[in-house]
Amino acid sequence: MSVFSIKHSAMIKSIYLLLCMFIGLNSYAQEANIIDSRHYSNVLGEIRNFRIFLPPSYNNNSKKYPVIYFFHGWGQRYFGEGSDEYAGYDKGNQNKGDNIANFVAKHDVIVVKADGYNRRNNEEYYRRPYNVLPVESYRQFPIYFPELVSYMDDHYRTIADRQHRAVSGLSMGGFMTFFLAAKYPHLVSSAGSFCGAPEFTIGPIDFPVEYRHMDMYKNLEGINVRLHYGDKDFIRSYHNDMNKMWSQVMDNYQWKIYDAEHSTCGLGEMFDSIMNTFQHPLPTPAKWDHIEVYPDFTVWDYKVSSDRTVPGFTILENIDKRGFRSAVREFVPDGQLIQNVNLLINTAPLYEKNQYYTINDLDLRNMKTTQLIQQSDNEGRLLIRLNGSQHEIGINKKTDKPELAIADFRLQDAGWAMHGKEVKIAFRILNKGMSAAKNAKMVIAAFRNNVKIVNANASFGNVDVNEIKDGNVPVSFISSIDSIGIIKFRLNITDENNNQWTQYIDVPVKKQVQEIKDFEIADGRTLSVAGSGIDVETILLGKGNGDGIANPGESIVVLLKDSGKLWRTDLTFSDKYLNPGGLVTRKSDWWTNMDHVGASEKYHEVLIAGDYPQNQEAEFFAEYWLPQYPMHIVKQGVVKVKVSGKDQTPPSIENIQFRGDNTIEAKITDGGSLKSVSAKMIKQYEFEKVINVHLNDDGKDGDITANDHVYSMQIPDQKFAVYRIIIEAIDGSGNKTGKEGNGVFVGH
Repeated sequence: MSVFSIKHSAMIKSIYLLLCMFIGLNSYAQEANIIDSRHYSNVLGEIRNFRIFLPPSYNNNSKKYPVIYFFHGWGQRYFGEGSDEYAGYDKGNQNKGDNIANFVAKHDVIVVKADGYNRRNNEEYYRRPYNVLPVESYRQFPIYFPELVSYMDDHYRTIADRQHRAVSGLSMGGFMTFFLAAKYPHLVSSAGSFCGAPEFTIGPIDFPVEYRHMDMYKNLEGINVRLHYGDKDFIRSYHNDMNKMWSQVMDNYQWKIYDAEHSTCGLGEMFDSIMNTFQHPLPTPAKWDHIEVYPDFTVWDYKVSSDRTVPGFTILENIDKRGFRSAVREFVPDGQLIQNVNLLINTAPLYEKNQYYTINDLDLRNMKTTQLIQQSDNEGRLLIRLNGSQHEIGINKKTDKPELAIADFRLQDAGWAMHGKEVKIAFRILNKGMSAAKNAKMVIAAFRNNVKIVNANASFGNVDVNEIKDGNVPVSFISSIDSIGIIKFRLNITDENNNQWTQYIDVPVKKQVQEIKDFEIADGRTLSVAGSGIDVETILLGKGNGDGIANPGESIVVLLKDSGKLWRTDLTFSDKYLNPGGLVTRKSDWWTNMDHVGASEKYHEVLIAGDYPQNQEAEFFAEYWLPQYPMHIVKQGVVKVKVSGKDQTPPSIENIQFRGDNTIEAKITDGGSLKSVSAKMIKQYEFEKVINVHLNDDGKDGDITANDHVYSMQIPDQKFAVYRIIIEAIDGSGNKTGKEGNGVFVGH
């Protein structure tokens, strides 16, 4: 080879290398393609905006990309931070370069930034997104989310499955991130919140609920969940609370604290975690739980609907092919059951088509067992009709084996579980299967290595179909780590035929604390109490004669004295004479004025049974918050309240309704039994004609569920008319009350 050829070849090679370097540098310097667009939403009935970040390679190939849906915070829009630059994170040098556009420029991912704008009628501009806290319009952003996903999958090259779809967001958008992941676990595989709000009111405009993320962790099974927040974030006190709980009950939760304020701190690291989930998603859970605020919903291909028209939660637990547990409650985890609703559960297509199955229904509230035969449809679905009581449902073929589950558990010889002392738990199991279980046994193990198991075993003997059996002895444990507030246990159940079942339970555990003797009882008293952390408000608390003494039949709020103020308390106890019949009342003191978060401290109003033993002490574990901006400091103590006197408190009448089927309905609570409940229907515009009817709680004549404290009567068909309705109730002690329903009611 000639010298010229060698030199020519070297020159060509050098030019080639320089060209490659130029192309590489140019490719690295490419930016994300940012497009602001819009589409018509059938769900919201209007044009909705969004910003989409496309990777540089999007227009140069035909490949499909995973998607992260991002939700902005208060005062922001899809196009940026608006007039609030507390958290710019879209492009350029925003967030010190750690932003969406710069991440998308270097990664094969699409980011969709939805517009949470929710303008109220007759208002030019409204800065609070997503229609939360309070709910004031029919725009339901959570219902809109699947429509947005469908639009993106139809109009952009997305990988249209849950394994390659995630949600993320800041502040109020962080709240929406965890809410949407919990509502639609079948749509997303990862959820990343930046400084997310811990609690808001959300749901249907006519009956929204107080929704707190801390209570909803079971919905997030099968999703990688991550939280970022700053060590100077004004919301961090609530994040610390959640971390203490979620770290003990979830294996799929991570959090990281940054040297930062309220911002998208660690955005690139968060998105890297999400990208890793796209490569290594968690498996679809074989058994799952779901808590839902909307009356109608779809999750994991189950379709559920109800006629509930009051605030509440539909709760489904331990769902798999062999059955589930269901209930409808006023709040979670232990709110009053809302039994007077009709619940329809259309299962996923898990069953053989057009085949007959035996449905075992154990109503654990009313201890009623029913069994029916149902045929699956052409898709292999079953339609199961229930009320809002606590039902354990077994789904069986004729030849199926036993199906054991935990019926309930309770602490033995203690009002609450306490660190440093042996905690004994008595269990009951049930058999919702198709054949008897022989020699059933249970072994308990801690989910974390944080307790000493004293006795891990309980035996139940033979358990027949639809039978509930008590264990022969309680299981027990000792916890010595008093910084832990909740302990999760795995329960392994077996029978002699080597059938196996696994369930989990969570047990709150309290510190050993001193008795507090400086307190007041609010029993229908108007008092000046601490409110919103830094304020004082004068309000009526409790129900009763207002003398400050706990009497049978009264509803009381325990107020502890601290720093010159009275503080409402969250109470834990185990006393069959308190909140009889599951009549649990929990209320909220919103701390927005102090910390500007939109979250609340919970406190209880406790109903004392009319037959409470005279001069006996009721013992409570009490908690309350003290402010140390932006933190709330949890204070605790034991309170002993002497109960004496007579039941002189009349029944409490709530939620008067007149349903479309001409049924009058009223929720009525009392510490004792009710002697009579009547309704007076005063017909308007016809000389005030009066119709008198007697209401019942026996499950007949329009009453949906017996003994659920909702008194009803379906009146005969009338001509179309408008009525005022007045309810009157008398309890067994002769105490009498009356209340008129709000507005007028239409009958026919």
